[in-house]
Amino acid sequence: MEKGIKLKKVINRLSGADAKSMLFFSLMNEQAKDSIIEFLLQQGEGQRASNIQTVHIVFGHSPGGSLKAILRQKTYEKTEQIIVIPGNFSVGPLKDLHTWAGIETRFRWFQERYLMDSDEIAITEHEMKEAVEKIKKIPEQQNIIIWTCQNAHEQIGLRLVLALLANKTNDIYVLDTFELFHELRTRPKLAEENYPRSTGEVVAKDLLYFYEQYHRRPLKTALRQALCKEGLNMLMDDYHCLRTWEYHKLGHHNNENIDDDFIITCVERLHKEQGDDHYQNAAKVIGEVVGYFIQYREPEWIEYRLRQLIQQGLFSYQGELKGMLHYQVKLSD
Repeated sequence: MEKGIKLKKVINRLSGADAKSMLFFSLMNEQAKDSIIEFLLQQGEGQRASNIQTVHIVFGHSPGGSLKAILRQKTYEKTEQIIVIPGNFSVGPLKDLHTWAGIETRFRWFQERYLMDSDEIAITEHEMKEAVEKIKKIPEQQNIIIWTCQNAHEQIGLRLVLALLANKTNDIYVLDTFELFHELRTRPKLAEENYPRSTGEVVAKDLLYFYEQYHRRPLKTALRQALCKEGLNMLMDDYHCLRTWEYHKLGHHNNENIDDDFIITCVERLHKEQGDDHYQNAAKVIGEVVGYFIQYREPEWIEYRLRQLIQQGLFSYQGELKGMLHYQVKLSD
């Protein structure tokens, strides 16, 4: 479908003479059809790339979708490119993530733990490979904007991207959506509540407002080099699997169970609020944890830890452990 849309756009830009020439050539030589399609797609990419002035790098489908939607409404669509890096970097291995082999290792790690469809994992893996390659190929005349926030996932993403860009001379700008929200919106109560925890929580119109009101200053050389060094160290780290963000610092952990106490606390609160210790739907428990946890985690990770707590006997369950909608849990007696 996406390929067809791209082809249609390129064909619409062809002159009548060029279109007739290609039609004639394809009718005379059936075997040349694939070559013509590939040529047209390359032409379309080349024409768009030549107009690009700014490349936005954003971490996650939610903020990526919001940014694409809001920029599409403006003339920015012709001059801006958005690269979306999927997943959540606060969990899972990061070693050699700048290579295809490292990306494949990361997603095997998830496949061993998460109850996700193998096709879904394969698609996300492909998207990450594609994003990494796009970042490596950014022309040096284009400005780069990295969107981040005050959480481990996006702070790690910032450092990894700077490591990928270590040999580039592009001007790089960092937009921290937490800092910009409280600088431009001035809502102290929300600051106390740690909002927004992620760029994905910011509404699209605010992202556009931040982009247009932000007084751009390139990342200073010393800070850029320091963050890049941290990113390069992460790409060599084959020990830690879990990361936290507290007091503006990253913490690196090799124990998968560091979030377990908070999961137990959330279930205890649910039991107390309802005045009983009946079984709770697993999806509800996971939603409570994700919603209240100061650390920014994906639901799949919390669901994995919930199943580990069941194995350890700390929770009992009823139903089938084949997905968070299929079973209920409660604290064991």
